[in-house]
Amino acid sequence: MIALFLALGCREAQQAVEKVRRIAVAAKEEATTPALPCDAEVPNTKPQDCLTATLQCGDVVEGTTEGGETAWNDDFYAGIFCFPAGDDRSGPERVYRLEAAANQEIKIKLQSDCVDLDLAVLAWDYQGSCPGVNHLVPECEGDNKSGGGVVKLNTFKARDYLVAVEGKKGAKGPFRLTVTCAPLAGR
Repeated sequence: MIALFLALGCREAQQAVEKVRRIAVAAKEEATTPALPCDAEVPNTKPQDCLTATLQCGDVVEGTTEGGETAWNDDFYAGIFCFPAGDDRSGPERVYRLEAAANQEIKIKLQSDCVDLDLAVLAWDYQGSCPGVNHLVPECEGDNKSGGGVVKLNTFKARDYLVAVEGKKGAKGPFRLTVTCAPLAGR
């Protein structure tokens, strides 16, 4: 019986140490992330079938919403329960495909120091087209903080996500996306 209590205590201690490690890594990341210059030269490629590019774990991508699509708006985001209506998301968006592996803890961070941009992450089985206002999107997480935001996902099975950087009130400007992944604890 004592061995069982000791084993449970060790597992809980390991989990606590892992939480502290993640907090320290996040604090270091925040402290070392450089500001994004508003006049920075960033890639401005034309989207193909609504996608700008593909993201992978470990990517840091700098881009601009300038020249992006304008297919998604308040009606779309409210319809998939990602953001409430009323923030006038009429600006262009950039959409990236993320093929997420199973049993991952994924963090997608948006940095937008120059204009008010939002981050949305939608579960979507991409087969050459992006969803529209009449499509059923099974999952959407969003962050609409000024200056950027963070969306965290836990994947239990492999799944495709679309990562959107969206402008409010016609906003267009540069941004930085950072994708970090780690195995889910206990898996």
